[in-house]
Amino acid sequence: MVKKDKKNIIKSIYYDLKEYHYSNANEIYGYQDFETAGKREYKVITKKTHQLENYEKNRLANELMKIFIKEIYSSNELKNVNSFITSNPIIRYYDNFIKLFKEFISNDNNALENFRNSIIKLIKESAYSEEVKLGLSLAPFCNIEDIDEILEIFSIHNEYLFYTIMAYEHIGKCNNIIFELAKKSNGYGKVFCVMNLKPITNEIKKWMIEEGADNNVGGTELLSYTMLSLDLLDYLENTEFTKREIELLSKSFSLLFSDYGIEEINDGIIVCRKLLEIIDKNSSGIYSLYAVISILYSIEAVIIEDYKNKRNFLSNRFTDAYKELIETCKEICKKEIWHEIIAKEVSNVEVESSVLISCAEKTQYKLKKKEFEAIFKRDYTNALLYKYAFAVGNKSIKKVILDLGLQKLPLDQILKGQDELKMDNLVYDDIAQICFFILIKYLEYEDYKDKYKELNLQALRAALIETRLQAATNLQRFKDQFDEIDNELINDAISSEMVVEVRRLLNSLRIKTNDKEKKYIEVTEDMHIDIHVKDIYLITVNVSGTRYIDMSEVSSKLFEEDLVYLKREYDNPYDSYAIRVITKEGYIIGYIPRENNYILKNLMDKGKYLYGKINEISEDYNNISIKIYLSYKDVIEEITSTLSLLSGEREHFVQ
Repeated sequence: MVKKDKKNIIKSIYYDLKEYHYSNANEIYGYQDFETAGKREYKVITKKTHQLENYEKNRLANELMKIFIKEIYSSNELKNVNSFITSNPIIRYYDNFIKLFKEFISNDNNALENFRNSIIKLIKESAYSEEVKLGLSLAPFCNIEDIDEILEIFSIHNEYLFYTIMAYEHIGKCNNIIFELAKKSNGYGKVFCVMNLKPITNEIKKWMIEEGADNNVGGTELLSYTMLSLDLLDYLENTEFTKREIELLSKSFSLLFSDYGIEEINDGIIVCRKLLEIIDKNSSGIYSLYAVISILYSIEAVIIEDYKNKRNFLSNRFTDAYKELIETCKEICKKEIWHEIIAKEVSNVEVESSVLISCAEKTQYKLKKKEFEAIFKRDYTNALLYKYAFAVGNKSIKKVILDLGLQKLPLDQILKGQDELKMDNLVYDDIAQICFFILIKYLEYEDYKDKYKELNLQALRAALIETRLQAATNLQRFKDQFDEIDNELINDAISSEMVVEVRRLLNSLRIKTNDKEKKYIEVTEDMHIDIHVKDIYLITVNVSGTRYIDMSEVSSKLFEEDLVYLKREYDNPYDSYAIRVITKEGYIIGYIPRENNYILKNLMDKGKYLYGKINEISEDYNNISIKIYLSYKDVIEEITSTLSLLSGEREHFVQ
């Protein structure tokens, strides 16, 4: 139950933490991993992991109680207890076991004494974290004399902080203790503190709003327990702020807007208006500016969401109030002081690179090469930096993103081989894939001529589908210039490619286009056709003449189910019945076969509208089949014309 340190002195977890606690003036335990300590408890209590059914929790609680009682009255070694809680951590059925334990000891005073000794042993002598957690969970019900010291010692480590706080809660009158823990905590420990902290004083409310959500994990939960649960408008209207407090407040609001929209905040528009008023009068620091930008982003998100859902945002949600907020934000962003503040903060490693880049973009501050390079070196997997470099940056900044990006990005993982990984199913750990995709998509040939082809050939091995598609598209410019090695790389990529869409595009790279035809025509309004439920399917045909067409023009743009237009070519010297097949962009991909076009041309010449849908495309694009439909468009036009005549709305119908 104990472990030995380097000096072979027997030490438990308790004594390790106790020694650190009294040697470091009650500081948080510095040797813990803040990214993992307490993570299991966090995921369970926030329901981010599989939740047991209540009957399962009761069953586990009963089994543990049975084992615990048996070992207390026999060997008192607790080996089976250790085995059980190692496989079934107490956090998964915490409440159920606590209720069972309290009920048991309330009916048996003798049992309490036996349990007390075993629990003290678990807490003070154990070298196993799950044993300590069990002991801390039960300690407040066993009248342990030095319980205050025990809880104080374990409160410095996030692995045990949840159980410590729960123990304080059971003892009672602990809000001030939890507040003191919250002020010095971070990581998952801060989440545990805030979730149990009650905003009963102005000091606590102030801290919860200004600093409560500033943490490296659990931001959404922290915001819901701090800013969203408090009266922000009352706080803003009745508080005098120093410049430092405005920065803290602004940082909290920028965090709030990263997870929640204006409409999710009580009195959101008025709150934003008041915050902007405070910042406008006291331009403070980089986070004051970023809070303004966050409001702009939040409003943009509302507009985009409405547009996606085809709502009439101009007359409904995109009101004068939103317009006013946008104009106020823009005016604040124009202040010259922000350029000075950005220049000062560029070298500050405490400021997130996303904040600096967003502020530079919105204020039109031009980052110098050295400034951008310094930011990029400390955050080279931030996709926003790649976007900035290609959208705003000059040639020197683009060179930084390319040279340093290729040097620092984990290319062995990015180019580990073709996979079915897509943008839509990426997780945060795959962020480097997006960075490389942006590089491949927006890097221009003129900026990196010597290695452009080589880089895109390498990108054919990317795990991300979108990267491979973009690389194959970029390589189209070299399709008549590939050497033997290039062709071998392309052939290898084709042979191992599992995604049909990518394989087609790769196959098009092998087709020589020197003698191929490229021909566009203007797509006029009368060619446009909307699919109607009453359209009639006529026939499926293979488009003829595709082998003479340069299909590289459509190889990454034409897919199954795409609509194509049909247009008569009256002056065709070889076939007076000719019907061209045209993409919606106006590119001619071939003709309706001669054996199928007689009846179709008669329909078209008599005013009927025909269109096609791509049915199937071969990997080399030489064989394209389309389904041809008779459109309902002419009937709709005839009805519309008749109604217009009858209504008298069009004067030219009056004879």
